[in-house]
Amino acid sequence: MFALAGNLLYTVSQYLILTVLIKNFSSGEVGTYLYALSFVTPIVIPFDMQLRSFYVTEKKDGWSFHDYQGFRLVSNGMALLVILLAALVLKPAMMLTICLVGFSKIIESQSDMYYAAAQKAERMDYISYSKFAKGICALALVGACIYAGFSIDQVLAAWCGLWLAVLLLFDSRISLRVAGIGRKAGIVFRKDAFLSLFKIALPVLLLSFVDKFAASYPNYVVENKLGLSAVAIFGAIIYFRSIGAQVINPMGAVVAPRLANYWSEGKHQDFLHLLRRTTLGALLLGVAGIVVALLFGKWILPLLYTDEYAAYTQLLVLVMVYCLVTYLYVFIGTAITCLRVHWVKLPIHLVSFGVLAALMFFRSGDLNGIVVNMIIAETVMFVLYTASFWVLFNKIKGNGYVPKGLFKNVI
Repeated sequence: MFALAGNLLYTVSQYLILTVLIKNFSSGEVGTYLYALSFVTPIVIPFDMQLRSFYVTEKKDGWSFHDYQGFRLVSNGMALLVILLAALVLKPAMMLTICLVGFSKIIESQSDMYYAAAQKAERMDYISYSKFAKGICALALVGACIYAGFSIDQVLAAWCGLWLAVLLLFDSRISLRVAGIGRKAGIVFRKDAFLSLFKIALPVLLLSFVDKFAASYPNYVVENKLGLSAVAIFGAIIYFRSIGAQVINPMGAVVAPRLANYWSEGKHQDFLHLLRRTTLGALLLGVAGIVVALLFGKWILPLLYTDEYAAYTQLLVLVMVYCLVTYLYVFIGTAITCLRVHWVKLPIHLVSFGVLAALMFFRSGDLNGIVVNMIIAETVMFVLYTASFWVLFNKIKGNGYVPKGLFKNVI
């Protein structure tokens, strides 16, 4: 409950910041910020390598928090270097904005590693309080900077300063205190720990890169074909997916242990029953979003943004359809993880991205057409996730699964 509340409140605060930016800056300036966000996300998130999850599930005699934190500092340094080089080569005109957004995301990544310490100590309340406070402070800071007449890059620089101050003065201190972990000066770097963590995290890096690049790819297409102003409109409306994800993803984290227990105990019917219930919940959430968009979209968009957005009600409805399809396979993905066949996700994501890239190349007209392409690609993802789960579930349950026989498991 604390995790859900913290994530949701934090996401809402980030969304409110976006609405404040839209109301006070030009669509081109907001488009630059949103493009920078999509530019750095496929770099920063994969280099996180889900170390937080690995640390939380680390056995008692395994690698220490400081080993994980040392690894995170190295991986974040690599991510920052990649961002600088990529921005210099691909988007030199946006380099300042990209670097500011990238630096803020890397600071968030550092805070996330400290959250892992609190999570392992079962202090989810601390994480919730921290995220809520950060969200409120960031919203107040952005509002104050805009009132003072700052440019959007100056606002982003102040935002980075706030994130850094919170990390150094709050997250890095109190999280270790509540977890009962002593602080250590400098970076803890042990070669054996680094190599071990890199080995287990590398597959996650590859999958995360494909996933995040595919999620950001439509923004690149919009910027290339329709311009930065269109990125602002597209990014503002597609952000509703992130808000819904903050409800769905924590639910997946909550049901994962129960699914894993059912599977390990051989309670296959209970496993399927829980999976059906949670997937039905995701379906109802997605349908509710579509209904709200159909009935109230023409009033919601001008209220949240500007009158310019009133013309994009149909785009909002299509985005809600896209969200519905995305939510449907969240719990199926969780179930696949519980079966310990996480590897199957990478080819699924590669195929789905291939479909998306092909559709964008051959038929990407206006914003509506781009979202339709996204819906088709997500539908392919859902079908492949469902088919893969059903085949592997029955194979493993019936002891017909061959650990190293990729194609034999499908036949």
